[in-house]
Amino acid sequence: MRTSPRLWFLLALVAAALAACGGDDAVEVSMLDNSYDPADITIEAGQSVRFVNDGAVEHNAIAYDESWSTEDTFGELLMGPEDATEVTFDEPGTYPYFCSLHATRLEDGTYAGMVGTVTVAEPTAAPVGAVVAGVTELAQEDTEDEPPADEPEEPAEEVPTPTPISAELAPSEWSGVTIEVPGDYPTIQSAVDAAGPGDLVLVGPGVYRESVTVTTPGLTIRGTDRNEVILDGEFTRENGFFVIADGVAIENMTARNYTTNGFFWFGEEGDELVGYRGSYLTAVDNWVYGIYAFGSIDGLFEHSYASGSWDSGFYIGQCDPCKAVITDVLAEYNGLGYSGTNSSKEIFIVNSEWRFNHAGVVPNSLDSEALPPVNNVYVGGNYIHHNGVSKDLAPYRTAPWSAHGNGVVLAGAEESTVEKNLIVNNPSSGVMVVSNIDANLWPSRDNVVRDNEILGSGRADVSIGGPLASGSCLAGDNGDSTIPMTAGFFQNCDGFNLATWWGLGTASEPLGRIVEYNLGGESPLEHGDAPDPELAFEGLPGGADAPVRPAVDVFASLDFDPASVTTPELPGGIDLDDRDLVILGVNVQAGLWPVVMGALLWWVPLAVWVLGGLWALSVAWRRETSPVEKALWTLLVVGLPVVGVLLFALFGNRDNPVGNRWIGVGSFLVVWLGATAAVLIVGGVF
Repeated sequence: MRTSPRLWFLLALVAAALAACGGDDAVEVSMLDNSYDPADITIEAGQSVRFVNDGAVEHNAIAYDESWSTEDTFGELLMGPEDATEVTFDEPGTYPYFCSLHATRLEDGTYAGMVGTVTVAEPTAAPVGAVVAGVTELAQEDTEDEPPADEPEEPAEEVPTPTPISAELAPSEWSGVTIEVPGDYPTIQSAVDAAGPGDLVLVGPGVYRESVTVTTPGLTIRGTDRNEVILDGEFTRENGFFVIADGVAIENMTARNYTTNGFFWFGEEGDELVGYRGSYLTAVDNWVYGIYAFGSIDGLFEHSYASGSWDSGFYIGQCDPCKAVITDVLAEYNGLGYSGTNSSKEIFIVNSEWRFNHAGVVPNSLDSEALPPVNNVYVGGNYIHHNGVSKDLAPYRTAPWSAHGNGVVLAGAEESTVEKNLIVNNPSSGVMVVSNIDANLWPSRDNVVRDNEILGSGRADVSIGGPLASGSCLAGDNGDSTIPMTAGFFQNCDGFNLATWWGLGTASEPLGRIVEYNLGGESPLEHGDAPDPELAFEGLPGGADAPVRPAVDVFASLDFDPASVTTPELPGGIDLDDRDLVILGVNVQAGLWPVVMGALLWWVPLAVWVLGGLWALSVAWRRETSPVEKALWTLLVVGLPVVGVLLFALFGNRDNPVGNRWIGVGSFLVVWLGATAAVLIVGGVF
């Protein structure tokens, strides 16, 4: 059948319309940990929003009026890392939404925390359906001139719009007003709602089955007995305390069994919460974080305990400068004792104990939060021991498991200091300095590891690795083993300090553990399975009658001086662990996938550099060439690990036919890079 030119034109017009309007025109919103990026977007009616979880934990997006959500075709409401889903908005209007795990409902029906807004405008061009309808009418040579009458639109249902929380500074003095629970109000939430700025909310003994949101600045919320005033999430509620007001101090109580956080201070990027303090707190079996400040500055965590969180017991994230101190705390049975993602400048983690976590103290850079890279963190005077001794003691997921067995990990950190710590019996490294990979590569740079007493490490007392790391160095005494073995000389703060541009041996173990986890190494512990604390915790001196101090000018009042930090004494009766079998920088007792990654990323390139380099130099120096050419090849082979050898094999080994050179080098690269990529892809690293 012959097709007319006019029909071809109509079909082309339809195709063009479909391509222009019906393609992948969704606006993307990235779900970061505790925020959407961008939080507020404007689209046209008929467009979609594609929600992508770029964070490290689960997220979702739910309309305030619950008219839509990111629920997928299988009915799953929570989106794991790297999951994505689309929501289409057909009607103009304003659609505020929230994450059910990282936002809390306020009295006016709005939410605070991880919230966003979709504004849907009238379309600026006819949608595809209208174009197709018009083409169909043209094809049928429809001669009607009058357009169909517009049907009346139903009024859009009104939903509350987000109410921003002001960043008003809290009062610096106690108001003199005390509100008692349960004497004046039956619940902590009702008392907090009734309190004014600067008041003391005093909570008597009891188990309070509630979640508390704090929006009034300058409150001091205090339990009369740390061990008897207990907030219980019953494994169903999200946060014990969710604080979105400046200057709030919480003291002398326990939060347990919450599905996200025990104690949580939250500020938004560009509108940071100013002033927070957590003193004499106990956080047990709060599933994500125990005691947590995000987007908050000028703070203090002191005399507190956290256990049973799969991510970390203590966390300060997304602040620069943070102006924060963590001191005299104990973290055990967590994925990480401390995790500080993108928390930088004037932040001190000191004089505390970190034990029986999968890793102890882990400042890190990630794209899942704003303000990377992490920098200028001070870790000193801590007792960090037995982290990673058993996978059955603490819950974990991918990120904590990647750091398993290390005392301190500087992951993509810059200009940070680890000094005067006692670091004992960590089965990987006492201190590991390594680049971190997320959406971007975050090299570790210019860090100082100085005067730590490191004993009983399984792999090495200090490991420094790349790729692309530069300037990190050792000073003083830091144990008796390092990776690389020459780090004490070539990465010396007072002498040679060569960049570890390569050094993938250190990175291989964390990457191998990510593969291990993703291929079936999930934590055997569920929420609430971690060991119960065996301690009776010291309460706030003075109890109910202690002076009232709103959390204002917290950091300045501490006047903290790193020079005052001293190294803890080794307790008696500690048996030091034996060194594991380490072959050329790879701990062969670490498990299958860490060894596989160590072979691919370290043993193979090391063999190419050493053995291939010897071959290349012997060929270059035997050939009758000028001394200048020999010297250049020597510099390339020695100075460009692996790359120099491959360049010589391609261009310098002129005794071998050109075709054979390319086949040999190409075959090696295909096998080596292909095997490495296959493991990383199958293992879910990329």
